This record gives sequence, C-alpha cells and structure tokens, in this order.
Amino acid sequence: MKEALVIFAKAPIPGQVKTRLIGTLTAEQAMELYVCFLKDTFALMEEVQEEREYLSLILCYSPPEELEAFEVVDLDGCLMLAQRGGDLGERLQNCFIDLAELGFTATVIIGADSPSLPPEIIIEAFEHLEKRKPIVVGPATDGGFYLIGMDKVHPQILEKMDWDTENTLSQLKNRAGHSKFEITLLPEWYDVDTPADLEHLRLEIKAEKINPKNTGRYLRKTLKPS
Repeated sequence: MKEALVIFAKAPIPGQVKTRLIGTLTAEQAMELYVCFLKDTFALMEEVQEEREYLSLILCYSPPEELEAFEVVDLDGCLMLAQRGGDLGERLQNCFIDLAELGFTATVIIGADSPSLPPEIIIEAFEHLEKRKPIVVGPATDGGFYLIGMDKVHPQILEKMDWDTENTLSQLKNRAGHSKFEITLLPEWYDVDTPADLEHLRLEIKAEKINPKNTGRYLRKTLKPS
C-alpha cells in the first residue's frame, strides 16, 4: 500500500494566517506562531513516517505562487503539491484525485491547526484504511474535523459542504450515510483557531500534558498568562 500523509497549509504571510488570533497577537506574531505550528506538525508527520514503511509526506499548499514562503520550515523529503479549486471541499477532493493519479492507495490529510495531535491517532487512521475502511475522520471539538482519510476519491462526500461551522462534521456524516459509505471516527481533538483555543493549548503545554516544542517555546516567550 502506497500511503500519503498530507498537510493542508496556507503560506505563512502576516495578516493571512491565524487571523482570529489577531488582537491577542499581532499579525506578525500570529504568523510566527503559525510557522511554529507548521514545524511541529511536520515533526509529527516524520514520527508517523518512522512507523509506516511506505508512507510519503506531502505539503499541499496555497496560494500556488507562494511556495517560497514555506522556506522557513524544513521540508526536506516532502513532495510539494499546490492546492487547486474553489472552496475547501473542492480543494480537498482535488488533492485526493491528484495523489490517486500518482499511485497512492491511501491518503490522510491533516491541517496545521493541531500542533499537539498525537502521532498515534494518525497511525490509527492509516490502520483503518489498511483494513479497507473507506473513509476515516478525526472529529474536532468545534464541530468540524482535523483529519480526513480515504482509500480512494469519494467526491460526493465533500461537494457543496458548509465549511467552518459547528455542523460541518454532522453534514459530512449525513452525506456519507446518504451515499452508503461507512465513516470511521477517530478520537476527538481540538484545532487552535481562537484566543480561547490558544489559552487551552498554552495551559496544556504548561502542565506538560503535551510538548509541541516550537509552539511551546514561542508561547512561553510571547504570550503572558491571563
């Protein structure tokens, strides 16, 4: 089985990433924090790769003209793939299509918003796909999802979704049910999008429950306790 682990990411440009944190942080600080998220997420992906013999790491990035912005992150050995399409569903769908055309038989996509995600959860996603489960989803605490994996392209699952709402996951599950696809759910985890999410992350790092090294170092230096 030729496997792909993909991070879906925006170019780290001030004012264009982690915009809901601006106010708590400056636009420049939000960008710097996002770079830390990227670095910790790639470190996480490399941990997973050590456990999966046929796993390739992919950066699926946007916008297409800003690949150089990712030079602040060590991407050695990572395949670069530009996002294409309109809304998030179309871009996810095209990513699955592009990687299937490259010969990948199992693809898992994560974002850069969960730097504390345990590698075991991603490994579990691939194990489900290996057992011929067609769709694997990681539910996020905000009603969306932090991970989606497929054995092949199932376009009807992602078309015309309402993204970034508390009903996104429910809508995905309903869509799969109507199409008679089984969705396998992973443990719930959280994205870091809002100031409250960021404070939750900071407290977990302080309590040593998690250890995203770059993110933790940056928060200790930048964010004062409330």
